[in-house]
Amino acid sequence: MSSARQLVVAGGLYLGGCCFSMAFAQGPAVAGSPLTTAALPEMVVTATKTGVDPASVPFTVHSVDATEIQRQPQPYLTNIGELIRDLPGVSVGQVYPLGPPWIQLRGTGYFVGRTIYVVDGLPLLEPIVSTTIHPNDVERIDVVLGPSSALYGPNASGGVVNVITRRGAPGMGATGAIAYGSFDTWRPQASVGGGSGDMDYYLSYSGDISNGYPFNPVSAGIELWDLGQRQYLPSATLTDAAYEKHHVSTSLGWRNAQGASVRLAANYMNADQDAGQPNRTITDDGDQLITSLTAEVPVADTAIVRFRGGYQYFNRPSTNTGGLTLDGARNLVLNSTPTLSGLWGPRTFIPLELQTDLFLGDNNILTGGVFFSHLDDNRSNRSAATGQLLSKSSWKTDNLAFYLQNQTFLLDDRLSLVAGLRHDSWKYYDIFDSGSTNRTPPDVSKHYTTYRGGARFQVNDQLALRGSAGTAFWPGATIWFFQNLSTGMTWREANPNLDPEKTWMVDLGADMQFPTTGAQLGLTAYYGKITDMVSYRYDENPDLPGGSIIRTQNLGGAEIYGLEILGTQPITEHLSFRASLTLNRSRIEDTGTLDGNQLRNAPDYHGSIGFQYLNPTLVNADLRLRFSDSRYYDDENTDLPYFLMDAYETLDLKVWRDWKVAKDLTLTTSLSAINLLDQDYQLELHYVAPGRYLEGQVALHYAF
Repeated sequence: MSSARQLVVAGGLYLGGCCFSMAFAQGPAVAGSPLTTAALPEMVVTATKTGVDPASVPFTVHSVDATEIQRQPQPYLTNIGELIRDLPGVSVGQVYPLGPPWIQLRGTGYFVGRTIYVVDGLPLLEPIVSTTIHPNDVERIDVVLGPSSALYGPNASGGVVNVITRRGAPGMGATGAIAYGSFDTWRPQASVGGGSGDMDYYLSYSGDISNGYPFNPVSAGIELWDLGQRQYLPSATLTDAAYEKHHVSTSLGWRNAQGASVRLAANYMNADQDAGQPNRTITDDGDQLITSLTAEVPVADTAIVRFRGGYQYFNRPSTNTGGLTLDGARNLVLNSTPTLSGLWGPRTFIPLELQTDLFLGDNNILTGGVFFSHLDDNRSNRSAATGQLLSKSSWKTDNLAFYLQNQTFLLDDRLSLVAGLRHDSWKYYDIFDSGSTNRTPPDVSKHYTTYRGGARFQVNDQLALRGSAGTAFWPGATIWFFQNLSTGMTWREANPNLDPEKTWMVDLGADMQFPTTGAQLGLTAYYGKITDMVSYRYDENPDLPGGSIIRTQNLGGAEIYGLEILGTQPITEHLSFRASLTLNRSRIEDTGTLDGNQLRNAPDYHGSIGFQYLNPTLVNADLRLRFSDSRYYDDENTDLPYFLMDAYETLDLKVWRDWKVAKDLTLTTSLSAINLLDQDYQLELHYVAPGRYLEGQVALHYAF
């Protein structure tokens, strides 16, 4: 196997194979600084799951590494979505502080079913579980754009977001930090990591405690109430909605000189969040856990065998009340009597995968694998007054898949061809729903086959051309199939007849480098279709004033096309420029009255413009202008405030400096300002951005 084939690049930005760093000009850095990352270990390329040079991959792949994450302005909502929102093809919506980041890829809009979230190569139970991972514990995030079910299974219509968690490395040392920000927000942090011989280790704690903000303003609830949307006022925040979350991350790894390795990683979060009303809580002592075990064994020079296995746990208790309403005289009335104790969980998810890479000579890699997962899902509601069980839903889901992929290198490795397919089958069983006429419906089985392929040609040292095509599917959320719920303020109607949603997409791209100026430019055009599109809506409940009913349906489909642009340009030794722009058009079709509507949460344009100044002897600074066109909350394109979320721009800044205190001791001070111009805009429906957020941090790093 040639050395070129063995090369694995970690970190940086892979734009369809052209590798350049999200961190702009790297510049010199103080050794041992918390804002300096040790050399990253080898990784399996997310786009193909094989250990090849990312520059040989025909798919559009971006990566943000730990160095760039630490240099970004520190947001108020700390989650993985904020770390990748500057990438082309990536649009991020947000809800409340403990809510999931809504990561929408390549105009596919609905982020729960059309984006797959992965941690250390294993899929997550669902997007909200990603909040278990704190940004401090992220080594790198890879984003693969375009349908990717052929490698990762359901929900990969727009692509894959793969979070690689931190691990120890020689010289990492120990860090202690404390940050204080707006809304009385405290963020303590401590970590230690290192490596010696064949072993490496990492252990960290990150806290996030805040008095919060009125993320669901009463004024918004009243406005929607007057417009006939009465289901949003009851949950409005009367006072700042305080929250706290505590993260622990650990990793232990071993690798020998022959390339065999084993790694065990665990990430845990405990969280609380009130709802800004007496007796009402969104999360009351909730627990989340993500673990993974990864093993890799080379077999001579002919193969590599990889095993990945994990265990995920999610449990979020909550307490509901009657909340806020308006009486006939338009007086605000609060019913703070606890009515419902909800339990979202316990939910356990076990993914397992065995994969083999066969090196068929110097120019061909054949990858085959089998994937299995088991989900045990439970949800229940009890009377807050008596403890009586009011509703219970539970089910189990097994997913079994087989996949095969081949990558061939021709013309002295200038041409790379990739083709792969995967067959998934899944079974829903042990189904129970107390609200259904038939509480124990029969088992349900489904199956689907997907493919993905592409080609990349390195024309010369300055230009590479690439193209790919692929399909994806989404079976729909299981709760939509089986749960009928008529307790609390949010009811559900089951729809067991939902068909799996299908997506196909093609793209063409070019990666260019300009040696004279140091500029780099990537362009990708894409076109795709969604059929049997799954859609949900919140309808007002006529039997419960202020309540809502969630209903789901299959729509005809959607047409998606657009252009992604990303460029960087060094300006001086210390100053660099970066810009990304996505032009996208996602429109519903073949549905009658909804034809021509914008796909929900799929803005027609979004992007960012940034300057980074890196001068460790003076000061470092990162300035970013981020912008997005307007977007709708629903596929019906309801023309009401908050349902139509207006276009916005936000200006973010971070300034930091490393101070050498002693030979192995570095003090780092930083100041972040998010939304400098204090713009008012919606994150999702009536959830409003908190406004200007300022945070100062002091960190002390000891290198050993």
